[in-house]
Amino acid sequence: MNQNQLVKEYLMQNERKINEWLSHLELVFLVSCFGLIVMNLTGVTRLSVSALLELCLFFVVTSVAPYLCYKHCYDEKINRIVCLTCLEVNFCALACNDVIRLNFLFMLLPVISILYLDRELFVRTSMYCFFVMLLVKICNYQIWSKQSSVWIGNTYRSVYEEIIVLALEYILFCILVYVMLQKLFDMVISGYSLQQRSDGTIAPAPVIMAEKQVEVAYNTKGLFLEINQTIQNMIRGKDKTFHLDVDYELPVQLCGDKEKIKMGLINLLSDFLQFTEQGEVTLRVSYDKGILPNKGQNISVCCHIICSQNLSEDLRYGNAMGFALGKNMIQKLNGMILDKSTAKEENRTHYVITFLQKVEDQETILHAKQVHQTEQKELIADSRKKAQDILLAREVKALIVDDSVMNQKLVDAILKAYGMMTKCVSSGEEAIEEMKIRKYDIVLIDHMMPVKGGIQTAKEIRQIENQYFEMVPLIAMTSNLTEDARQMFLENGFTKIVPKPIKEAEMRQVISECMFI
Repeated sequence: MNQNQLVKEYLMQNERKINEWLSHLELVFLVSCFGLIVMNLTGVTRLSVSALLELCLFFVVTSVAPYLCYKHCYDEKINRIVCLTCLEVNFCALACNDVIRLNFLFMLLPVISILYLDRELFVRTSMYCFFVMLLVKICNYQIWSKQSSVWIGNTYRSVYEEIIVLALEYILFCILVYVMLQKLFDMVISGYSLQQRSDGTIAPAPVIMAEKQVEVAYNTKGLFLEINQTIQNMIRGKDKTFHLDVDYELPVQLCGDKEKIKMGLINLLSDFLQFTEQGEVTLRVSYDKGILPNKGQNISVCCHIICSQNLSEDLRYGNAMGFALGKNMIQKLNGMILDKSTAKEENRTHYVITFLQKVEDQETILHAKQVHQTEQKELIADSRKKAQDILLAREVKALIVDDSVMNQKLVDAILKAYGMMTKCVSSGEEAIEEMKIRKYDIVLIDHMMPVKGGIQTAKEIRQIENQYFEMVPLIAMTSNLTEDARQMFLENGFTKIVPKPIKEAEMRQVISECMFI
């Protein structure tokens, strides 16, 4: 996120706070209604009863409207317009009724508009208040001249001289305030408000706020598997080799900026693989084991990038754009990149990347893997026990159609626990060709597959002119479980639907129903 975006978000939050403050400030005019009544009773003001009631009712409406608008409207531009407009009409109402004979009332609104840190808003507000002030003054003098029996030329001239002086004072005041606004805005842009990070470094408050927002919990092994998959896709078809070695003693979940770590390491590894001729690069991931990781504690993650070729000159002086970008991202994480290559190892390049991450779950990857394996064994054992309820499934041949290898293995394990004989294919085309060669008692088809989806595959199976293809049970595996989707599956040839993610109990129920059909 760049600095301009941070400042923009800061100003939006500031605008919301100012609107809230002004909406409560204008409720003060409700109290002024009681003051007007007291002033009128004591003779300070000479307003008729009807004029007094109209003024009080006017203040009630213009005071409550901004508060209600702020509570029920989240468009800050509308809230700002309502607040400033109501303030302006309240000041005009006081001035027109000669409640307070002070010219600075018309200068209050431009001063208040400074709080929004918006130059254009300040200029517009100052201009509107200037014309309103002149209009009110001229109207007041015209009314006074009609009520007064004496109105001579010198008096007429002095009145307009006073208006000209007042206009010049107002313009000079606005210029000075605008200069102050410019300085204040520049202070915000430059990140004047500084705060201290948890590691002791100093940064602008909006930057620290943004850094905290991107710190999210992530699966440690999953992050490095994503990096491995990206690198493997980059070198596919090339004479390159990439090895990933993750220390299973790492905590299973860390908290930090996952995307910066991912993009930084990918950029570094891409240049290592680009410049090496042997094409062998290894990434070893571990952590500083001098301390025992506990939840909420920061640990130093160490990534060793090892290449069986000396790339020092290429990385330092060559066109290593990826290396420079990766180094910049790691440094933004307050990390370090150290060249551990030694003179004795002329044919080897060894870099170490270290950065701090907060421990979200202190359970290790190894322990989580063992728990998962135990759960899988228990699931298979439980499936074998429950398989006795569907004895008709014994010696049944099942075809599994899914483009995901993981889903194939899961469904295959469940069906084999029932004693079924299974076959796995990865596409609809392979499924149709396989069914033409061998007859299967049940076919499980994934809904979302590339090229030919599950619905298209089921359609083509049902359209083959053979009683076997018309009667064989087709089971849809899908996460779309709406009523419209269920109807669509049934209309296109499917017999039953099993929801994803696959659960053994639901799979057993669907297969039992299909075997009795």
